[in-house]
Amino acid sequence: MTRIGSKFGIAAALTLGVFSTAAAQTTGTARPTTTVGVSKGEVVAPVVRVDTVTVVRRDTVWQFRRDTVTVTGPTMTRWDTVTVLETPGWLNRGSGGYFGLGAGSYYPSGGMGAGQIPGYAFQMNLGIDPAGSPLGARITAQLARPDESSAFATGRARPTIMNFTGDLKLRLPFFSSSRFPQFGLYGVGGLAYVRYNGVALERTDNKAIVETNSSYTDSFGYNAGGGLTMGIGHKRELFLEARMINWNKATYESAHQLPIILGVNWY
Repeated sequence: MTRIGSKFGIAAALTLGVFSTAAAQTTGTARPTTTVGVSKGEVVAPVVRVDTVTVVRRDTVWQFRRDTVTVTGPTMTRWDTVTVLETPGWLNRGSGGYFGLGAGSYYPSGGMGAGQIPGYAFQMNLGIDPAGSPLGARITAQLARPDESSAFATGRARPTIMNFTGDLKLRLPFFSSSRFPQFGLYGVGGLAYVRYNGVALERTDNKAIVETNSSYTDSFGYNAGGGLTMGIGHKRELFLEARMINWNKATYESAHQLPIILGVNWY
């Protein structure tokens, strides 16, 4: 019995030694540090060894990204130049050919003063104001309708007067200051052709006698006056003018007309 036990003890010791050697070869670090002596007939207790393996893992991720956008193309260079020029006031307003319409009041006097009283008038302008020059030209057609005075109204119709004038126009640079560039003054004057009907005129030999023409009569005379303009938009101006239109017929007092017209010129 003792023999059998010794054999089992030797077998167990050999088995343990084999496993220890295999573990040492596997890890490369574990080596047996205890020598077990085995003798015949002794029972050796198995040696238990606990190995603790700690695994440390550190993952570090570095990510770099660089986006480079390169735009190539032609190179453009641009210069903006602003030039400010001072010009006379009358050059800042409309220039060139123009057409105008207007209307206003009409005042007769002189040889017409006894037989007529104020009325109204319509006017049409056609002219040219050359750029760079203050001097221009204009022709005007005007229809005037004065009323009859009460002393000479019986037996006649309302008078009709047509005035046609050819004038020189002078634009005056009195408003050339930059504070009032939209305003302007002008003078106008020239010859007049007058055609009238139903107009009562005073005679030169006896001013108490007033004769009325019953048909259209022609006379020549002159006109002179002036006006004020104001720019109201692109190539448009408002004008207000007054002119004295005179004519003289033999044996009659000189007839005077004063139309005051407000209108618009389109350049």
